[in-house]
Amino acid sequence: MQEDLPGLARELRKETCPQRVIDGALRRIAAETPPPRRLRYAISAALAGAVLLCGLLVRWRPADGNVGGQPELAEQQAQGRMLAARQAETALGLIGTVLVDAGAHSETLICDRAIPPLRNGLETAKNKIIRHTEL
Repeated sequence: MQEDLPGLARELRKETCPQRVIDGALRRIAAETPPPRRLRYAISAALAGAVLLCGLLVRWRPADGNVGGQPELAEQQAQGRMLAARQAETALGLIGTVLVDAGAHSETLICDRAIPPLRNGLETAKNKIIRHTEL
């Protein structure tokens, strides 16, 4: 059997696949391949463009809060900024509380459910090693 292998390898190297088989395989691969995910890239590009546009608008805004010499408008804008800052502070506080609670819950689960099986596995392994060395 070993002596036939070099001759068989030479014959297999000479063989070529018929074009119809290659075309059929290419059609099957094309049929099974999902279409490109252009929507994902379009959404990413639109989001990046919106962020860039917002950044440019903030950059070109007048430096002083007094737009056009109207003190009432400037005061309203300042109050709006204060309100937005308070709302952002409240939202971040709520998110922080949720994360702290989730961390405490994860700690409890790890301590109650994950550590005992690990400890038992280590004890079992230690006992098997000790028994094996005593024999």
